[in-house]
Amino acid sequence: MRQFYRMICIAFWLLASIAAYAQAQITVSGVVTDTQGEPVAGAGVVIKGTRTGTTTDLDGRYTIKAAANASLEFSCVGLATRTVAIGGQTKLNVVLEADSNFLETSVVVGYGAQKKGSITGAVVAVGGEEMIRTKTENPQNMLTGRVSGVRVWQKTAEPGQYSASMDIRGMGAPLVVIDGVPRDMSDFQRLAPSDIENVSVLKDAAAAIYGLRGGNGVILVTTKAGKAGETKVSYNGNYTIQTPASLPRQMDALTSMLLVNEAARGGIEGGAGEFTEDILELYRNGTRTGTDWNSLIIQDIAPQSSHDLSISGGTDKMQFYFGMGYFYQEGFWKSGDTNYNKYNLRSNIT
Repeated sequence: MRQFYRMICIAFWLLASIAAYAQAQITVSGVVTDTQGEPVAGAGVVIKGTRTGTTTDLDGRYTIKAAANASLEFSCVGLATRTVAIGGQTKLNVVLEADSNFLETSVVVGYGAQKKGSITGAVVAVGGEEMIRTKTENPQNMLTGRVSGVRVWQKTAEPGQYSASMDIRGMGAPLVVIDGVPRDMSDFQRLAPSDIENVSVLKDAAAAIYGLRGGNGVILVTTKAGKAGETKVSYNGNYTIQTPASLPRQMDALTSMLLVNEAARGGIEGGAGEFTEDILELYRNGTRTGTDWNSLIIQDIAPQSSHDLSISGGTDKMQFYFGMGYFYQEGFWKSGDTNYNKYNLRSNIT
């Protein structure tokens, strides 16, 4: 029995010692450096799980009081956060590595790509997935309202005309570069939207690499390419309905003829009306009727549909992408003279 009580006492003593060790405050100091051995100034040193902390000085040095069994979190902008257990140490030097996930967003500039954080010029990027939320046949129109300073206006809604204009900050038509090759604006307008990876708009000094040709800004278009891995098959399709925003309201034939007669009699030279009373009476009693030309030649709705299919994949040494698409758009003329069909076919191998 005495042996049992002795073991219980020893256990309580150990627990008390551990608790005292955990609660004991010690002063920890050290130096925070990067992988090049340079001191990191302004790095945050915080006791994990608390709001108690300090920062490093110009030489990367810090001093903090914490429990002997606590852990310290070291963090700095652009560097990966690191957690280190104190373990009773009073001297703790820490090396912080670069954060590979910091500002990794790539933006296409000139003939290559840069990390978003290293760009000093005005560059705006729009992803292809964001663009295709707008269901239209012209990728240029998909930029409307998505990029500040970019104006897009459509001159006609006739299918297949692609008559739209664009400028950046009112400086005139920009240079269009598709996959590193300068192209006409019409080439951009006729691209299949689902084949576009992203569109970058270079507004000022960022377009300097193109010289005078980029004076009005540059629209950089990057199309999709294959990636190493399993072969992927993607399909994108939609069906939409177009309706006229507004049509002129036509007056009836009798009212129109009365107004023509009134204009003829009220002229400077005066005179008789163009339509006689006998003709007017035929329209009054319903013998003759007018024609609603709008309903005869213009339909109330015009459907459009698109279908895009792509296959991509490859290995570490070779990647491929193959895409094809079909787009159909009806015009508002009932005759069908303005109906439009577009076929897209694109492939690349890297």
